Amino acid sequence: MTDFSHIVQFFFSGLTSGSMYALIAVSLVIVYKVSLLICFAQGEFFVIGALAMVTLVSKGLPMPLAFVLSILISTVLGALVQRMLIKPIQNAGIGNLIVMTIAISLTLRGAALLVWGKESHILKPFSSGAPIPVLGATLQPQVLWIISITIVVLIMIWIFFEKTKLGIAMRACAENRLGASLMGISTDKAALLAWAWGSGIGALAGMAVAPLLFMQYGSGVMPMVKGFIAVSIGGLSSIVGSVVAGLLLGTVEAYTIGLISSKFSDTIVFSLLMVVLIFKPSGLFGKG
Repeated sequence: MTDFSHIVQFFFSGLTSGSMYALIAVSLVIVYKVSLLICFAQGEFFVIGALAMVTLVSKGLPMPLAFVLSILISTVLGALVQRMLIKPIQNAGIGNLIVMTIAISLTLRGAALLVWGKESHILKPFSSGAPIPVLGATLQPQVLWIISITIVVLIMIWIFFEKTKLGIAMRACAENRLGASLMGISTDKAALLAWAWGSGIGALAGMAVAPLLFMQYGSGVMPMVKGFIAVSIGGLSSIVGSVVAGLLLGTVEAYTIGLISSKFSDTIVFSLLMVVLIFKPSGLFGKG
């Protein structure tokens, strides 16, 4: 029989993975809201951000500086991908665009293999300290960093989209691209910024969990899949829904692994997705 301390420990585990899924889901929603396209390369930005920070720290850079530079690297890379590979075919049809994002994903994964090899890499924790005892369970200090980063990112996104002219312009592009362009808003610049933001947030998710995972060139596949599931459950255009769904997925996954078996975790997660899509195809928080 599982005691209460294990229940709490599973909750912490679910909160950790759920925060990661939520950040990836948010990065997907930001790109989708402006360009109406799911970027299947977000898993690779997740990996590149983490491995870039591992490399910079190993070269002797202070962790705060390595943190900022890794975000900048991923943000610039995302902007370059949008400008050089997505924009030239933006009118080619949604099918071609989706195939392009998959091709970008495979290309970036291959590039990561060339740069960092097949070896697994781990980043030292953002801060030192012993695990914190909570109700018989233990909470790693890095988990507090992950939760804090998630909260700060969400607050920044809310401030940007609600309180800044640029953010309001991007919201206008998300609601009606033609109407926004007629009002003088550059939809191309909005799409470029969305890709840059999305890539940076995806990288941030990888950097936050890197001290808890062994990172290698292919580590972004399953986080991307789970992030996409969170978006589908929460609603393609809903940041709040994606965050809620990401945390829900992480919690369900953790309790399934802890109380039943890891063999059934993906089955239950995908079953949850199918149930939501059957009864509410637009997602729990999506518009019909």
